[in-house]
Amino acid sequence: MTSTGEHHALALDLGSSSVRAVLGTYRQGVISTEEVFRLHHQAVDDHGTLTWDLERIMDGVRRSIAMATQRLGRAPDSIGIDTWGVDYGLLDAHGELLRAPRAYRDQRMARWAADLDRALPVKTAWKETGILPQQINTVYQLYADLRQEPDLIDRVDRFLPLPDLVAYLLGAPAQAGRAIASTTGLASPGAHEWSAPVLQAAGIPQGWMPPLVDDATVAGTTPEGITIVRPGGHDTACAVHALGLAADEVRLFISSGSWSLIGAAVPSPVLDEAALRAGLTNEVRTDGGVRLLRNLTGLWLLQECQRAWRDDDVVSLIRAADGTSSLGVVVDPDDGSFTRPGDMPDKLARWCRERYGRAPDGRAQTVRLILESLACAHAAYAEQLTRLAGSRLGPTAPIHLIGGGARNRLLAQMTATACGREVIVGAVEASATGNLLAQLEALGITRPEDRGQILNDSCSRTVLAPQDGAPAFDAMRARLAEVRRA
Repeated sequence: MTSTGEHHALALDLGSSSVRAVLGTYRQGVISTEEVFRLHHQAVDDHGTLTWDLERIMDGVRRSIAMATQRLGRAPDSIGIDTWGVDYGLLDAHGELLRAPRAYRDQRMARWAADLDRALPVKTAWKETGILPQQINTVYQLYADLRQEPDLIDRVDRFLPLPDLVAYLLGAPAQAGRAIASTTGLASPGAHEWSAPVLQAAGIPQGWMPPLVDDATVAGTTPEGITIVRPGGHDTACAVHALGLAADEVRLFISSGSWSLIGAAVPSPVLDEAALRAGLTNEVRTDGGVRLLRNLTGLWLLQECQRAWRDDDVVSLIRAADGTSSLGVVVDPDDGSFTRPGDMPDKLARWCRERYGRAPDGRAQTVRLILESLACAHAAYAEQLTRLAGSRLGPTAPIHLIGGGARNRLLAQMTATACGREVIVGAVEASATGNLLAQLEALGITRPEDRGQILNDSCSRTVLAPQDGAPAFDAMRARLAEVRRA
């Protein structure tokens, strides 16, 4: 039975471009939310190394708590922190941060990745972790750190994933939640323990690794007496928690933001080679299940275009894209040329011109190119996930679309049409909502089995059916496959 009292929880949803604080009030089976603070931040170039401005991030976190306290007239009852994955902090023997956390888009890993791949072959890494080896993964980052700075072996006392680092700086003990740990490429499938073979191959001391703990549990207390909850740590784990699934349910989902994470919620890791060949990865959910998913470059492409154009009016850009003609071709969102900041409109135009002999004409067609490219990628991975899930997912099983991209109705409709499936547009604030739900469950305010009903009573959902136009998306996908083979 859910509690009928009132509980005020603060979700600190830290993205790679902003610190956001969402204050949630739970009352009589319903969660209401209010954004009380937002602070923009970005990775900074520190003498050729891309790092995060942790001082600014922590200033935003503390200001968020202060704003929530001012809004309520008292401190919130609990807080939970979620962030992006793979990045981390390194503490010394005194518990002090050795340096600013490095950003996953830093290029230092490229120099050393081949060496790690020889020491830890792809199939071995997959078997040991269930995580697709990628250069942005924590294991590659730490390996590069140790090759660049061998003295770290003696200077570092503790490694902490980013959300656990923030929790630690607020007063929690130095531990790591299983969901965020699963993104590192350092933990066993399901993140029940750190993988000794992986640590040994990468030269990472076992003593660096913090204890692994379950998510949706109490982590500690701030000096002001606010309870700190581990809500899942990873923003996508929190977002999937906001689907309200039972542990054994299998559903397709897309968490759309800077990254487009398309996956299937499944009960346990899928470790066969077909999943590896498909570029999938097994990340842990807040409730202990698994997110079998593909990390795909997402609305980062549009965000970078907006930065280049100095145009913050995304609504007008999307409206113009809806009214313009299609270029008739799509890009590969995961092409390496799109991973770094800088002049994205020119990169997109050059990519199309070199492969198709044509380029988008103006902003509207560039935005349409981005959205059609994402929709085609969504369709390709939805098909792969359906094959891997077997009878647990039908060919027309709907896709749940959550996250900031759920505001983008054109992208949602294109995805429905390209995939030939209904798209259920859920919580825009999915990460914050899942974060809040985990806090309520950790404190015994609500039960996990009531999560679905609470979401139904708290959040609106829209169902979009496929429209005419699937053949055009099929043709663009086929043309993209041709240029990839060329």
